[in-house]
Amino acid sequence: MDLLFPIAGLILLVGTPVYLHAVVKLSGIVQAEHPEWVNRRGSLSFFYTGMPRTADPNVGNAVLGVAFSSRWRTLSSPSASRYVGRIRILLPLLLVVFGVVLVAIAVLKP
Repeated sequence: MDLLFPIAGLILLVGTPVYLHAVVKLSGIVQAEHPEWVNRRGSLSFFYTGMPRTADPNVGNAVLGVAFSSRWRTLSSPSASRYVGRIRILLPLLLVVFGVVLVAIAVLKP
């Protein structure tokens, strides 16, 4: 039990940048090949003016929608499947690890 937090921290420390890298790269591929899939603007999207389009949560959610649907198979880039695989593995893994840490904190509170 003493190793729970260091192992979880290491998984989160390594997994989060790899996951974000995959989202940004897949977003670039989708924007280049099918911009209509990620052309989403919400009422608060003006806050993200001047930032990369992936920083807008509406665009990020659209990219995740592409990654978890079958539309990614229509992308012609050979690296799209690699980034989709990383997203499909890392997002649930990171959510589970984060949830385990929250439950462990609640159960093991001093």
